Amino acid sequence: MNTGMRAQRTANVAMLLTLVPVTLLVPGLHELVASRGGTNGDAHAFMTVNMVAGMIAVPVAMRLIRRWPNVRGWLLAALALDAIAFAGMGMTSSLGALYAFRVLDGAAHLTAVTLLMVASNRLAGDRRGRALGALAAAIMAGVAIGSPLGGWLSERGTGVLFGTGAALFVLAGIASAVLGTIPAPTTTPKPDRYAFNRALARSWIPLGYGFMDRFAIGIFVSTFTLFLAEVHGLSTSQRGGLIALFTLPFALLCYPVGRLAERIGWFKPMIVGNVLFAIVFAAYGITPTALLPVAMVASGVLSALMYTPNLLLISSLAERGSGEGLFGAFQIAGALGFLCGPIVGGVLVQATRALDGAPAYREIFALVGTLELLLAITSWSTLRDIAGSRVRLPLSWRPATRDPIGTVALYD
Repeated sequence: MNTGMRAQRTANVAMLLTLVPVTLLVPGLHELVASRGGTNGDAHAFMTVNMVAGMIAVPVAMRLIRRWPNVRGWLLAALALDAIAFAGMGMTSSLGALYAFRVLDGAAHLTAVTLLMVASNRLAGDRRGRALGALAAAIMAGVAIGSPLGGWLSERGTGVLFGTGAALFVLAGIASAVLGTIPAPTTTPKPDRYAFNRALARSWIPLGYGFMDRFAIGIFVSTFTLFLAEVHGLSTSQRGGLIALFTLPFALLCYPVGRLAERIGWFKPMIVGNVLFAIVFAAYGITPTALLPVAMVASGVLSALMYTPNLLLISSLAERGSGEGLFGAFQIAGALGFLCGPIVGGVLVQATRALDGAPAYREIFALVGTLELLLAITSWSTLRDIAGSRVRLPLSWRPATRDPIGTVALYD
């Protein structure tokens, strides 16, 4: 195994370890907040303040990295801070201190995930599709592992739970430390390398996918699970099984989709996946109980078709002048989507209740599907001019080897 491949796999391990704590706290959320005198509202706020902190911290971090471009150093610092935040949450008995450490956790965590994406993108070389696909699989695997592990640890006490989270960040830091030197950008260094170019319309498309991906998941884990209980009468274990049928294909197919995108480009899988996912999501409200497992597997497969190509699109646009800050903006858009999803879902459930008390679930899911379809149409109209084309740049710029994304020529 060459050095580049070894470093890439190490980055994937670090990403997996960093993502497990995201859902580690979810199963025991009520207990860990209630044990410090908190209410159900405090429990919801606990899951919100970290995302808000991350949305504020990432732009600041990217500006600092722009000035002092040591990606690995900043990554190690972010992971160390997150380990301290988890250890602090485990030791404090005050609700206010718990929130303070949670804010630190959110700021450090979203920054660390962003920097791991930047590092992985730079380490990928000519195999960017499979590399970012493997990274996407690590992200989904980490999220999937965290919830059952957190449920098991919660039964052994919140101290064990938070201590495990801190240990995972320490291990992620060790993995990041052995990455070696993270290469400089392949393009000619520019002062705005870490900036996000808002002036380019296409720079906003990956953010739309980041937002809608988390927005749909927010609707999924709140409104859809309520729908499964109220309309289909499914038990907790049955609902958990359906969610697993969504997440497992998603995680398993990210890497194969990345390899596919190396061959045919990011454009076709992303658009086709987006359109079909919109149709499947819109049909949740009219899908018979017996076909729900099929709908969940289809949703997972189609999500993988969108997610990995979107990472490749971000990589391509970063090379084209949108800046590596696009990775940070992508994380912010995702956090915003996950904040809005449950809120919008809850509002729609209450606003559409009929006289018999039943919400208009069909219309809610159809609305989300329509929003996904509008994203596909916008993406197609905005990106079709660069899909399958080559960029003509001044002769003084040295062309690189074959475009690793398979659709656009990249230049040093």
